[in-house]
Amino acid sequence: MSADVRHGARVPEWKLREVDELVERIRSSRVVGVAGIRELPADEFQRLRGLLRPISEVRVVNNNIARRAILKSDESIRPLVDYIEDQTALIFSDANPFALKKMLDAEKRPMPIKAGAVAPVDIVVESGETSFSPGPMVGKLQSAGIPAAIKGGKVVINQRVVLAKQGDVITPKVAEVLKLMEIYPKLVGLELRAAYSDRLVFTAEDLAVDTEAVLRDISEAAGKALAFAVEIAYVTPQTVSPIIQRAASRAMYLVAERGIPVPGMMDLVIMKAHANAQAIAGLMSPGGSAPEQRQVEEVVEEVEEKKEEEDAAAGLGSLFG
Repeated sequence: MSADVRHGARVPEWKLREVDELVERIRSSRVVGVAGIRELPADEFQRLRGLLRPISEVRVVNNNIARRAILKSDESIRPLVDYIEDQTALIFSDANPFALKKMLDAEKRPMPIKAGAVAPVDIVVESGETSFSPGPMVGKLQSAGIPAAIKGGKVVINQRVVLAKQGDVITPKVAEVLKLMEIYPKLVGLELRAAYSDRLVFTAEDLAVDTEAVLRDISEAAGKALAFAVEIAYVTPQTVSPIIQRAASRAMYLVAERGIPVPGMMDLVIMKAHANAQAIAGLMSPGGSAPEQRQVEEVVEEVEEKKEEEDAAAGLGSLFG
């Protein structure tokens, strides 16, 4: 796509002034967007313009004037001229371009699809009863390719049918039936084609970011990074506490497993020794069997809980003298 701005003929003074005004508006705006407005009803356009007014200005201008203004502006914005085509509006905004795209998409509304339009998705009509009374509607449905019949005094669709596949051109009969059935496969609104911000031009595909998925990915990556940092004992303000806790747990595990007499951890050693003694006694008794061996982790956990209770009691004691 390329910009075609003709030169040679004298340009009216009012057009030059409008170009200069647009150049100044572009210069003073954080974000400049190009949006398609084809098939957007006038009342819906006014609703969206009013909705955006606190953060944006939506202006419909002649395409050639818009192109001249963009080409007269900073070099970094000039690729935006390739998106000036068909029926276009310019959006001047203080909002983040990604937030602007998300807002415009959220405000799109289902509208009847017209004959000659291209199906944006597969258009499916499900089987079952309809709200239509027997009569001419049966013939209209059948002529559009829908297997309809009268059963029990009602118009019934006998089976699920794909009325049009994505990319198919909608015929007049299909458009009429879809409208009568209130099936609106097309979402209509301000279609942001591209936006300029921070000396970069973003396409619609660039701006279509699933923010929730991105936040989930960031959260998952942060969790993995923290776990890895703790594993390799990489000390930061965020990792120092879990690193110390992990080291303490491993030290207690080692003391219990090896029976090392360490001051302050003798309860742990004794509990483990007692568990081992019970296991031996069970094996040596006639017809006896060894009780289930307690895992070192269980012993360590029990000692840690006991220590926490003692520390809490000591803290309360110091509070009340």
